[in-house]
Amino acid sequence: MFKHLASKLLTKSSSIQKTALMLAVFTFTAQLLSLVRDRLFASNVGVGVELDTYYYAFKIPDILYAILSALVSTTVLIPLLTKHKSTDEDGVKKMKRVYDILFTVFFCFSSILIAILIVIMPYVVHLIAPGVTDVSQIADIVLYSRMLLLQPFFLSFSNLLGSYTQMQERFVIYAFSPVIYNISTVLGLLFLFPIYGMKGVVLAVIVGSILHGLIQIPYIRKEKFLPTFARITKADLIVLKDVITQSIPRALILSLVQIEFLFLNSRASLGGEGTTSILHFANNLQSVPLALLGVTFVVASFPVLAKKFSTGDESGFWNTYKSTAKKIVVWTFIATVLAVSLRKYIVWILLGNVSPMITWTFAILVLSLIPQSIEMLITRTYYARGNTKIPAILNTVAAALTITLVFIFGNSAPQLATAFTVGAWVSCLMFYMTIRKSIEKARITCL
Repeated sequence: MFKHLASKLLTKSSSIQKTALMLAVFTFTAQLLSLVRDRLFASNVGVGVELDTYYYAFKIPDILYAILSALVSTTVLIPLLTKHKSTDEDGVKKMKRVYDILFTVFFCFSSILIAILIVIMPYVVHLIAPGVTDVSQIADIVLYSRMLLLQPFFLSFSNLLGSYTQMQERFVIYAFSPVIYNISTVLGLLFLFPIYGMKGVVLAVIVGSILHGLIQIPYIRKEKFLPTFARITKADLIVLKDVITQSIPRALILSLVQIEFLFLNSRASLGGEGTTSILHFANNLQSVPLALLGVTFVVASFPVLAKKFSTGDESGFWNTYKSTAKKIVVWTFIATVLAVSLRKYIVWILLGNVSPMITWTFAILVLSLIPQSIEMLITRTYYARGNTKIPAILNTVAAALTITLVFIFGNSAPQLATAFTVGAWVSCLMFYMTIRKSIEKARITCL
C-alpha cells in the first residue's frame, strides 16, 4: 500500500488540465482540513480574546514568510533553473550549484532576521493590535509570535524544495504538503489544546511546517538534488545577483499582501472583541474556492508558461494564458454565485455558527474571488517572462488603494471586507489593462 502511495506521489503530470484537477483534489483535502480546524476553533475556543490573540500572533511571522519565501520562490527559481537546464550541457551541475547557493543565503539571512525579530517583538505588538491594552494578552501575543517565527523558516525551506519538485512536474508531492500541515494543526486542536491551551496549537503549527517540507525530501534525495551548504565565490555573485534582483520585487509583492492584512487586523482590533476572529473565519471560508479554483489553475499553468517563454514560443505562451484565464473566470463566477446564494448554510454547516456578522463578511469577501484569481494569474504571467518590475508596481498601487479604503469604510468586519473587495476589483481592472498592452504588443488577441 505504501509503495503504491509513493508511486502516486512521484507521478509526473501530463497536462495543465490534469495537473489542475489533481492539484484541486489535494487542495480540496487541505482546505477541508482547514475548515475542520476552523470548526474546532469555533466550537472549542469560540470567538473572543483567546482566538484573537492566536490570530494576532501570526501577523509578523506572515510578513517574515513573505520575505523569506520570495528569496526561494518557485516563480523565481523555476524560470532560472529551467533556463540553465535547457541551454547548458552542464545544466544539472549548474542548477545544483544555484540551489546550494540559495539554500546557504536563505539559511544565514533567515537566522539573522529571526534573531532580530525575537528581540524587538515586544515593541512591534502595538502595531499588530493597537486596540489591545490587556497586559496578559499582549504577553501571550509576544510569546506566540516568537514561537511562530519558526514556521516561516520551515515553510520557506519547503518552497525551496518545491521549486525542484514542480520543475520536475511532480505536483502531487507539492500539493500533498499542505494536507500534512493542516492535519498537524487539527491534531493539535484535538489533543494538545485541552492540555496546553493555545500554546499547544502553536506547537502543532510548527510541527506541521516541518512536515510540510519533510515529505518532499525523499524524492529530492533520490534525485541527488538535496541542497547543501556552499561556499560562495565571486563567480557565484552573478547568479546570486540575478536571483536577488528577481526576488526583491517578489518579496515586496508578498509583503504588501501581508501588510494589507496587517492593516485589516489592526483596524479590526479597534472594532471590538471578536472582530479579528470573525474576519479570519470569513476569510478562511472564501479561501477555499480561491485555492481550489484560482490557485490550482495558476500553479499548474506557471511551469508551462515559463517553458514556452524560455523556448521563444510566444503564440503558445499567450494562448496558455488565454485558456487559463477563461477557465478561472468561468469557475470562480460559478463559485461566487453559489457561495453568496448559500452563504447562511455554508457558515452554519462549516462553522456551526449562524452569526450574521460572519455570514455577511463571508458573502462580501467571496465577491473578490474573480479579481483575486485573475491578479494571481497576471502576476505569474509576468514572472514567467522574467518581469518582476511591473507586478511590483501594480501590487504597490493596489495595496495602497486597499489600505486607503480600509481607513474610509470603518472597523467592523463587514466594512473591512467591503474595503478589501472593492480594492480587489479596482486593482484587477488595473492589472487587466496592463496585460492587454503586453498582449497587443505580441499581436495576439487573447481576451
